Amino acid sequence: MTEDRKLMTFEFLGLCFISGVTYCNIAVFYNLFDYLQTLGIPADLCGVLIGAYSLTAVALYLLVSPFINADNAPRTMWLGMIVLAVCGQSYFFIHSFWGLLGLRMLNGLGQFLMAAAGMALFIAVIPLSRSGQAFGLYSIAGLLPYGTVPAVMDALAAYIPTPPHGYAAVTFLLLPAAWIVQQVKKRCKNQEIPTEKPRLPNWRDICSNLMQGPVILLLFLNVGYSIGWSSLFFLFKKFADQKGLVNVGYFFTTQMGMMIILRLLGGRIFDALDKRKLVMVSAALVALGYMALDHLPGLWALPLAALIFGVGMGSGSPALYGLMFELSPPRFRSVNANLMLCAVQLGFVFGPILGVGVVARFGYHGFFMACAALAVLTSALSAFLPVKESPVYPRQGK
Repeated sequence: MTEDRKLMTFEFLGLCFISGVTYCNIAVFYNLFDYLQTLGIPADLCGVLIGAYSLTAVALYLLVSPFINADNAPRTMWLGMIVLAVCGQSYFFIHSFWGLLGLRMLNGLGQFLMAAAGMALFIAVIPLSRSGQAFGLYSIAGLLPYGTVPAVMDALAAYIPTPPHGYAAVTFLLLPAAWIVQQVKKRCKNQEIPTEKPRLPNWRDICSNLMQGPVILLLFLNVGYSIGWSSLFFLFKKFADQKGLVNVGYFFTTQMGMMIILRLLGGRIFDALDKRKLVMVSAALVALGYMALDHLPGLWALPLAALIFGVGMGSGSPALYGLMFELSPPRFRSVNANLMLCAVQLGFVFGPILGVGVVARFGYHGFFMACAALAVLTSALSAFLPVKESPVYPRQGK
């Protein structure tokens, strides 16, 4: 990795597209909770099935991701694409709890293979001085599916007979992604971007890395962020139905639109600002968003709540990833970046499970208050993150 390497390259944009395709194959399950209930599966077991997907990915991130590098990443991504393609077609004929549990775990395997390998290549092609901007733009590829896929599926509901038809259709996006992987592999080799096999870390090194205070704190904050986001994503449709709101997909479209605009216009500002303070303010805004949903006066206010979430989540995540990248030793940048993805998956495990439990016992008021409290805790703990000097605009006199 070099300081003067350009950011906007085919490799970077191609990996952004592949990341988008990966998350399309996640976001398409926005209606999974309702679909599972139509199969007669109890609500608590629905939460287990939703969380099993991410639980598998968590285990793989912890056990396997340290050994995925830029050299073996293309083969790993191709394998992940095959797994996701098979899974997407399997919802047509698998309807039992145990069958779906295995299928969801296989889904988690495919998602892990694509995301972890994509991150390993991503780390190899971005410049250090533009890490905040790079992660901000890269995250847009993961945001677009959450904002567009639910809205598109809602709009095409008359042409999609059942949810499994939607799950299967999205897998066809893997075809151009497979070609892009091949092109990225060739270009990395031709431009001498380092993809040689690095010395694999041993478990003692990995454990020592995990014992670093900033690493643990950043992972914890990312888990909290993900718990709130994942539970809202999977449970919002039911909340909207209770409120008599229709076409709920536009809530996520508005939210993601604001996040994308913020990250596009923010550019290198993410690298110039104090990322610690940025995390604190963004988490406070997220808490405000949950409170706005809890006191929603009517349908007209829903876009306003979505905008609050968009600003809070749009600025916090790039700051967290940028801090982890800057604070990590070069040897562990890829490992820690994948551990951040592991933290997201861990949130996707506990988010739906805890969310379903809270809604069942305390209703949506209790759910929104619990999420707001978690966001406030995230903001408070962010104060303990180390202050990192901007690599773009260093302080004068140093």
